[in-house]
Amino acid sequence: MHIGILGGTFDPIHRGHVAIARTAMAHLHLNQLTLIPSNTPPHRPAPHATPHQRLAMCQLVDEIIPQTHVSDIELQRTGPSYTIDTLRTLAQPHQRLTLILGADAALLLPQWYQADHLTTYADIAIMTRVGTTIDVDDLIRRLPSLADHIHLIPWPGMDVSSTIIRQRCAANQPIDDLVTPAVATYIAHHGLYRSPA
Repeated sequence: MHIGILGGTFDPIHRGHVAIARTAMAHLHLNQLTLIPSNTPPHRPAPHATPHQRLAMCQLVDEIIPQTHVSDIELQRTGPSYTIDTLRTLAQPHQRLTLILGADAALLLPQWYQADHLTTYADIAIMTRVGTTIDVDDLIRRLPSLADHIHLIPWPGMDVSSTIIRQRCAANQPIDDLVTPAVATYIAHHGLYRSPA
């Protein structure tokens, strides 16, 4: 069984994440895709929405993508969320894991906690925007364990980010073009990302 792992703060999850999930599933011929909201990202500011809210929004997206599962494995963990710990926990005999990353995140892989052990548990799939390149040879030179474990997935990219969505919400602007209808309804119902009155 081939399982893709797509992690992130998902603060909130948006149409770009959905496009990445669908593209990765098709390109890698995945049997399942697991969405994993992170708890406290080691290299980023703390999320704005609560862990429960981010998990709930991921579950709303999971309903529209076949063979998708949402895991709260990192939300149950205290302290920083390290990918190596998650992969180690998820690894099972007779299963193949592939960690799905954007190009920006992939370039930082050599700086990750216990980065040289990542490929013990998973291959790495890197989403590369059509028309751009990533220096795989340099990445492998900096992290030799990646050799023979990298897959490049070309995709057109989308001009959407969680930051833009939060900014629009704070300015009371529509976000329907950036998130799925269910996520837009959830954000509105819970008053997420609004500026304090």
